[in-house]
Amino acid sequence: MTVDHKIVSIQEKIKDLAFDEIGEIFNFSSDYYGEYLLGLVGDFIETEQIPEEIASVLVPHFISWAVFSHRFSVSHENKTIFELYLESPRYKSRMKPKLHTLISEWKNAVPGVYYIDEILGERVLVVNDVIRMKLRLVGVYNEMYHQPEESDLLLGYLLPAGDGTYSPIIDFFHIPALYKKQAAFQMIDFYNKAVTTDHEFFIRHYPKLLSIISDVLK
Repeated sequence: MTVDHKIVSIQEKIKDLAFDEIGEIFNFSSDYYGEYLLGLVGDFIETEQIPEEIASVLVPHFISWAVFSHRFSVSHENKTIFELYLESPRYKSRMKPKLHTLISEWKNAVPGVYYIDEILGERVLVVNDVIRMKLRLVGVYNEMYHQPEESDLLLGYLLPAGDGTYSPIIDFFHIPALYKKQAAFQMIDFYNKAVTTDHEFFIRHYPKLLSIISDVLK
């Protein structure tokens, strides 16, 4: 094996281990903040009037936002559950420096809405951020993955993988072609009316984007 191949193998191993950590992040969230998360989910479903059949597929994406972007009150130093996880003995006691360097980059990740630019393979695709107009090369590490149609609109978080590529936290939410234009128009219209930075927009208003999708799909 050449040196270049060894480097690639090490990078791939780090990525595999990093994305394996996602399960631990959600286990931690459930163990220590499960009741709080259930309260957030209940308020979201009631306030936005999300039908039960749509809630079952949207709620996992809401929980991703609640874990990675939603900040607690002052009592938790205005931190996200993910940030609290990174500070926990459960994480620190076993985490290697190179792996931590990659995982800690996820603190800055925000969700997005994506057109599919090109499908390169079963788990490799190029997507274009509808709002920020940035291309992302995506490799999917999740076991649960449904390959999208090229005409779908995709929604979800993309986490940096340390080599210029990205991978979703969980499988993308797929908006079929039939609803694609209406959903994209309403989300872009909502974005254009918001007075905020792109980063802050997704952190504050992602649940509203989920609500817009629910309304379109009803």
